[in-house]
Amino acid sequence: MNDTGAAGQALDDAIENVYAIFARHQLPADLTACDHCVSPEEVNLFRRTPLRQLSPDQLGVYLLNPGTFGDDTELPHLLPRLLELYARNQMDGWSRPDAVTRRISSQWRDWSAAERAAVTRLLATWWRHMLHTFGGSNEAWYLLDAALDCGVDLTSYLAAFTEVGEVAAARHLADILDWCVFSTVPDDDRSTFQRWLAGDEPLAVLDAVAEHIADPAAAREISRGREQAEALRGWLREKGLRPD
Repeated sequence: MNDTGAAGQALDDAIENVYAIFARHQLPADLTACDHCVSPEEVNLFRRTPLRQLSPDQLGVYLLNPGTFGDDTELPHLLPRLLELYARNQMDGWSRPDAVTRRISSQWRDWSAAERAAVTRLLATWWRHMLHTFGGSNEAWYLLDAALDCGVDLTSYLAAFTEVGEVAAARHLADILDWCVFSTVPDDDRSTFQRWLAGDEPLAVLDAVAEHIADPAAAREISRGREQAEALRGWLREKGLRPD
């Protein structure tokens, strides 16, 4: 099995583990929604649909109506299916992964250690799988943002760019540099993350693949990412911060 296949199998296993760990949580019998936001027919169909058969559209409507479709007591039951659909790039057009993890964060400390571990394992294996592929509906920054919602230390996530060492990983890194350098990460995390992006390791990742890219679009992305890394170095120096 090649690295991409192994990453896909690890993701499959992590998804099944979340289903198993959260299996004790049932959908509340009194699940309701505001009639002005979600029709009673949709709610009734939602209640009757087995968890693994809930569609992206059904769960997308649920996510778009926080506080008016359920009261979050249903979230532990729905979580495995939500994370599965996002990890498999099947929630295109329905918010981003952090739409789930923001809601998780309000319950996180009340969950068991096994439940928290299952979620963080899935996020980590999803990240590894993402770095082996490029072109899905989820951008890498969205997954990093989701991991931060769950209190994850990004050290291993950032190290994975070098460890994977593929064109797909470099393209994700270039995309992060191009669009997300100044995103809304909490202040402490943003400072640490930006210093890493402006350090030597990202440039090494980009340079390692630059000479071997046949796809002109990918080559432009890598070049743009390198320009952004250099610009970030200059910006940090102006702020009196030292790149890592």
